[in-house]
Amino acid sequence: MEIHDKEGNLLALIIRGNEMTEGKNFFTNDNSEFQIAAFNLEKDSIIENHIHEEQNRTVINTSEVLVLIEGEMIIDIFDTNLELVSTEKLNAGDAVGLLSGGHGIKITKNCKFFEVKQGPYIEKSDKKRF
Repeated sequence: MEIHDKEGNLLALIIRGNEMTEGKNFFTNDNSEFQIAAFNLEKDSIIENHIHEEQNRTVINTSEVLVLIEGEMIIDIFDTNLELVSTEKLNAGDAVGLLSGGHGIKITKNCKFFEVKQGPYIEKSDKKRF
């Protein structure tokens, strides 16, 4: 599920664990600053040995992905003007890619989740609370 602002800019992607189709599912395009995919592969599938070679990249936004292992949370998604665009409930097995704009999270059941974002991350200059 894609969440866009009024201008059509992609703010967030919600990936429901129970809706993941078979195979390799890429949710962002090749030009995106942050890539998100989900894999649902059969036994004996192979992802060939590989290495990611060094690349010079320009990163403007700090994007992040949350993968909910256990519990439940409510996430508010805001546009770059800090206006609320969407409120979504995430359950165990769901993931959200936060690509642009802002967000806030309320834990509604005890949660275990992964957070993944590109670095380096310097909270003092990278995070603005509102």
